[in-house]
Amino acid sequence: EVGIEVNVQISEFTLQNHKMMLLDPTIMKHKDFQHTRETVLADATDVACAEVVHTTNRYHWRLVGQRYDVMSWAPDKRNYHDIKGALNRDYTRKFPTSLRPGETWIAEVLLEKLPLILPEVTLFMSANDMSNMPYAHLMGWIQNPSKGDSNFTHTLKEVMVSHNPPVITVFNVKEYGRRHLRTLEYTSNMSLCLHEVSGEPYPDRVGGVLAMSGGIPMTTVTPEPSLIITRALNSEMGTQTHIPSRFLAGLIPACLVEKYIFWQSEDDNIIGYEISNKIENVSEIGVDSESSTRLKITLAKHKGSDNSGFCNTIADGLVQRIAMVDSEEESENVDKNRPTLTLLNIATAPAGSLLKQIGMLLSRLDNLSQVLVWSESEVVDAQQPCSIDIIELPRVNLSFRAKRVEKIDGSVEHRLYSNDNDGLYISTSTNARDLVEKLLGSIDHFIVLQNEDNDLFVLIPGCALPRRLHVDGSHLSVQVLLDRRNQEWINNMGEIRCYLYPVHSSKSFLITPSLASSMYLMVMYFITGAYQEVYKMVESCVSEDLTSEELQIFNQLEFLGNDNHPDAHACRLKLSAVTVGLGESAMKCPWSVYEEMLEYVKKYDYVSSACRLTTEEELLLLKMSTPSFGYRLPTELVNRNSYVSAVNNISSLPTDKTLSIKIGIEKPPVIENFDCGADTSILDNPKNCMISSKLFGAAYSRPEEDQVAFGGLRALEFINAALDHGVEVTSSSYGFPLMYDLLVGTVQFKLHPNDKVHNWGRILVRLVPPSDFKRKSAEMSALRILSENPTVAQHPHIPKFQIDSAMSKFKGMFQGKDAVSRVLAELHTFLTKQSIRSMLNFPVASIESTSPAVMTLRRPKSFFDYRLWVIPRISDYSQSNFKLDVQNCAAVNIPMAQIQAFASKPLAPIKLESYVVYLNRTQLRMPTV
Repeated sequence: EVGIEVNVQISEFTLQNHKMMLLDPTIMKHKDFQHTRETVLADATDVACAEVVHTTNRYHWRLVGQRYDVMSWAPDKRNYHDIKGALNRDYTRKFPTSLRPGETWIAEVLLEKLPLILPEVTLFMSANDMSNMPYAHLMGWIQNPSKGDSNFTHTLKEVMVSHNPPVITVFNVKEYGRRHLRTLEYTSNMSLCLHEVSGEPYPDRVGGVLAMSGGIPMTTVTPEPSLIITRALNSEMGTQTHIPSRFLAGLIPACLVEKYIFWQSEDDNIIGYEISNKIENVSEIGVDSESSTRLKITLAKHKGSDNSGFCNTIADGLVQRIAMVDSEEESENVDKNRPTLTLLNIATAPAGSLLKQIGMLLSRLDNLSQVLVWSESEVVDAQQPCSIDIIELPRVNLSFRAKRVEKIDGSVEHRLYSNDNDGLYISTSTNARDLVEKLLGSIDHFIVLQNEDNDLFVLIPGCALPRRLHVDGSHLSVQVLLDRRNQEWINNMGEIRCYLYPVHSSKSFLITPSLASSMYLMVMYFITGAYQEVYKMVESCVSEDLTSEELQIFNQLEFLGNDNHPDAHACRLKLSAVTVGLGESAMKCPWSVYEEMLEYVKKYDYVSSACRLTTEEELLLLKMSTPSFGYRLPTELVNRNSYVSAVNNISSLPTDKTLSIKIGIEKPPVIENFDCGADTSILDNPKNCMISSKLFGAAYSRPEEDQVAFGGLRALEFINAALDHGVEVTSSSYGFPLMYDLLVGTVQFKLHPNDKVHNWGRILVRLVPPSDFKRKSAEMSALRILSENPTVAQHPHIPKFQIDSAMSKFKGMFQGKDAVSRVLAELHTFLTKQSIRSMLNFPVASIESTSPAVMTLRRPKSFFDYRLWVIPRISDYSQSNFKLDVQNCAAVNIPMAQIQAFASKPLAPIKLESYVVYLNRTQLRMPTV
């Protein structure tokens, strides 16, 4: 019995002897109570309730007149790690030691990553064979950080490992109202997860696949209070328990979690009721979203029951969307005019299946959390095969419907037709795909559509905020980061959130139907490093008035300002040149023309021909290049201005005249030239040696062979120590004796097995300071000669450096018989032999270059002169005749008739007039002028 009493005389309401009271303010503010407060209680600030029961760990209130109950549970202080049954008792196989031969794919995906995402966690698997399964489920405990007197020592982790493509998903198992539910914490591939984990995504590699990961896998849980909300709207529906959306994250697509509020019935099945748009502005889903729909999740439990109380029973969920006549939650009036749709799970589809292939294709348009694949088949079992009938992508406002098409030859083809682009369907042709990939380069978030005439169209979602992410800091390794969750970016897109680019009939370029589509494609080309394509599109991406959609795309160029590729400078300068007349408020480029022009001039030789600026554009940009206040224009830009001005006027120069350009020259830095000529001191005067080299030579200790001869870390540490210390002729450790030993092969130093020891000696010789190599000495002369003559240095009879014993080192130094003096004397005798002397090659002194102060130009006779200035570009397409250099064209054997036709009417040689009839304005039904 309910036990409700109402005292009419004093207007007192009691429930099981408990008087009416106001619901606690902490309950009113609880996040799980907000939907009920907004919808059922009209966002009331005070709610009347009566206590039903009060136990040690639970308060139970009933909301007066609402048929809703609220139960507040105290934190469960039990340590689940110590309780048998908390971890499913069927999970007894330890990973990876108990894997079957066919289950090695699990280790290939997870084993290398496990110590990084779940350190010191031992995972367990069930006894079921997962060799041919599309995914594997593992469980294990992670230790919680120690917190005072808390006895909650571990958190239970669930790990889902998908086979193909490889994906790792990590859940926490959390107690909620004495039930144990999972919360999504981490995914290795945001694009293929059914929920978008909060936080900034980051690049990570799993199973050899680089993708954007999200979340933190090592998170732990601590006991918290929980709020359970139940309701009993009518006897047919029974008691329903509210399931907060966070406990469904990663289990069903996020777009459904956002659209429905979920209640679990007494038979454990879950019903999702559509959220009114007045309460939450969510995207409409597909063609059925105008009427109310209901989501029914039927749980088919596997054999065996779990009596541990830790919710370890395994079940399959059958998710169906049912059309309703009205939106009242108490109503069970099903709209029989519309079919019941069953959701197909892309994430767990077998590799190679049609569903998986379609899912991977659609993941190019949006994350799988925003992709819904429905079947209209009558499905009663989660494992039952069914057809693919409707596809919906709510965030990008796209939907497709499957149609059976009979072709002229009698064959049958199943196609996915777009509901938003009439007559277009998804192309399955590999040739079409390859063609578009050549046009788009590294841009891969697109699908190819076609029509009955085999015309191709490229569909690119525009609601993904594009960013460039350098994986290793270089231009050669670029990862495109697509932020598909940026709500501000999506709101600026409006209703149409995709760009449709027709492929030109020549199959050589894309047609951009709008300014926004042009700008988005240009930015994507810039991000992926297709600078030549960017340069082509710049002139078509200019407007005096930008919409919010166009402006946010243009603003992304600011984040590409650190791209220092030579062609990137050219593209930015080109955009500055074409927007110069738009004023300060329209398309103000977020970079300094002065800095970009300076870098462009420095890297001009490396700028590709397709990205080179014309002389007129350079002159305009040079006028716009103004240095900071108080600084003069750099010499590079002054010289460039003079040179470009001369080149621009050279066409009017008479053939027999020249043009002189005065070049500004900055004072070059003083550089000591190592190659200043031959030093023959060792041949002419071997006693002309450095006194200090004898002293430090006596202290020389030859490196041990096992330290330097076999490469590896020890050899690397040795050469690093030499470079850090400094190489000098008079050094005891890294001086003349060491360099001599390396040159003659006494010390077999190697970093790589194929290294030549003599080359390491040559490197160290060139690292000696100018004070050593500028002085004529026997030591330096010997090192120079042996460096330039490897054959002589490797001669079997060349003298070796002999290290004296401890006592004889200093005796010999004062008697002129020290190790350095001896080897120099012996080397002098060896090198002065006629047979050896004839083998010696002496280095030629390098002459330092000097920049000319004047540059002379002549009028070019052909395009081969000043070839760097040949820029194949047409600036005015409205001309009826174009100027061609007939002489140069004839030089490559092009017939004169074709040259003349190409300059006026390219199709004239085929007698175009016989195929074309020119109509006057009257025939065209146009008004007279």
